[in-house]
Amino acid sequence: MEAKRFLLNEQVTESTAYELVERMAKQDQIALQEFYERYSKLVFSLVLKVLNCRTDAEEVTLEVFWQIWQQASQYQENRGSVVAWLVMIARSRAIDRRRSRDRTSNTLYLIDNTNMIDSSPDYVYNPEENFYSSQRREAVVNALSEMSDKQRMAIELAYFAGLSQSEIATQLQEPLGTVKTRIRSGIQILREKLKRYL
Repeated sequence: MEAKRFLLNEQVTESTAYELVERMAKQDQIALQEFYERYSKLVFSLVLKVLNCRTDAEEVTLEVFWQIWQQASQYQENRGSVVAWLVMIARSRAIDRRRSRDRTSNTLYLIDNTNMIDSSPDYVYNPEENFYSSQRREAVVNALSEMSDKQRMAIELAYFAGLSQSEIATQLQEPLGTVKTRIRSGIQILREKLKRYL
């Protein structure tokens, strides 16, 4: 019963998101406002994890929604959900900002060995959506807990810190091939454990 309710809620949420993107493609500014209100906290929390700087995260969050506004007409429903598209853009923008910042300061930021997902803020404004978001977050945490420490660290450095595989190899002082294998097998675990959410 709960799973059925979850899937129904996901379909309604995705349908609404798709409608907002369609309206933005027609230059509907109210749709942009609604889309921002619905997803800005999600984008901000993701970007903040990558950048670890509130000011940068705020700037990148605005850049993400500006890009969504400009590229709304390019969204293709058959290539993935609206949220997946939004998260991909947010992650890409955050990684670009981090790399640019790292090049400027010529330093790599060290990653804490703690599980970064556990401390993620509640970002959904709607209590019902918050319930389903916390379920998804818990599923990700559980999937990560089934990995070895080294495998989990490689996944976290890649997806939450935005490091390339060669940067991860340097950071962990491991051969590049080993890091690639850990990330590949970690993604397989995540895919298997989270397939009901994908």
